[in-house]
Amino acid sequence: MKKNEGIFYSPIIKFISACHKCRACVHACPIKAIEWGVGELIVNRVACAQYVLKKGECLNCAAACYRGALTLEKYKITDGKIEKVTLD
Repeated sequence: MKKNEGIFYSPIIKFISACHKCRACVHACPIKAIEWGVGELIVNRVACAQYVLKKGECLNCAAACYRGALTLEKYKITDGKIEKVTLD
């Protein structure tokens, strides 16, 4: 694997009804890769991946979600393309 490729965890809203849109996850992100769109969480997964590959795993967003609405899912970056890793 190249230096800019690898596996990383990135946030998604898993339990929409639990999310109160407090934006704690947005404020907890050290690189501002999370923002709120029209009723949805928007994650710049390329920026997230680059940060994790340089600095190591970051769990700040999930730790900040006191309602448990946000979870981390596994993704893979290869040649700048992001794919969700699924169990086979």
